[in-house]
Amino acid sequence: MVENRGGAGGTIGAAYVAQSRPDGLTLLMAEQGAGALAHELYRDLPYDPRRSFTPVIWLVDLPMVLVARPGLPARDVAAVLDQAQKRPGSLSYASVGVGHMGHLTMELLQRRAGGGAQMLHVIYRSGGDIMAALVKGEVDMTVASYSSAQAFVQSGALRTIAVTTAAPLAELPDVPLLSEALPGLTATLWYGLLGPASMPRQVVADANAVFNAVLGMPELRETVRQQQASDPIGGTSDRFAEHLRSEVARWTPVVRAAGGRLQ
Repeated sequence: MVENRGGAGGTIGAAYVAQSRPDGLTLLMAEQGAGALAHELYRDLPYDPRRSFTPVIWLVDLPMVLVARPGLPARDVAAVLDQAQKRPGSLSYASVGVGHMGHLTMELLQRRAGGGAQMLHVIYRSGGDIMAALVKGEVDMTVASYSSAQAFVQSGALRTIAVTTAAPLAELPDVPLLSEALPGLTATLWYGLLGPASMPRQVVADANAVFNAVLGMPELRETVRQQQASDPIGGTSDRFAEHLRSEVARWTPVVRAAGGRLQ
C-alpha cells in the first residue's frame, strides 16, 4: 500500500516514517532532500536523516539534463558560464525550491566555474510550471530529470545543453556531458527505501531481498529504461548506506554555501 504524505519538501512523510515502529512494514521512498539533507534545509526538523532511518535498498539513479529555452543565445556550457561570469545575474534558472537537486546542481555548477559566475534563481511551484515558463521564455534554463524534459526536447520546444551523468546517455548521444566543461561535476536524482531507525538486521535483509527480486524483473527494468533512461540499482543495504553518507558529505557544503536553510 502506498500512502502519500506530501508537503514541506517530503519531510512530513519522512517524519512519519522516522516515528513509526521499526518492523519493516512502514518504509519511506526517499530522495536527496528529505532522506539525506533535510537537517541542513529546515529548522526544528522532527527527525535527523543521518540517524533517524535504516537504509534498506538503493532503487535507482535518474539522469538529469540542463535544458534551455530555444532562443537562449548561449548554446553550450562554456557559453553559459562565460555569460554568467561576465554579466552576473543576466541568466536565470528555475527550480521547484531551495535544496532540490535542480537548485543544488546549478549552485554547484556556479561554484565550480568560479570567476564570479552568478545566475538568478527563480522558484516555481512544480516541474510542469517550470517547463511552461521555459517554453514561454520567462526563464532561461533548468536542470530537470530526463523523463520530465524528454517530450519538450523531442518536440523542439526546449534545447538540451548537457547531461549530468558520468557517462553519455544513449537516448541523447549528441548531447555533451556537463563534466566535459567542468571535470568531475555529475549529479543524479536518486531514490531509495528507508525504514525507521533500529530495524532488526533480519527484517532489513528480508525487505532488501524482496525489493532486489522486484528490481530484477525484466519487465520492470525495461519500463525504467524506456521511461527514465536508467536502470534499477539494488544491491545490499550497506551499499545504500554508504551512498547516503557520500551524498551528505558531497552536498552539505553546497547547501551551506547557498544559504539554503528554510524556516
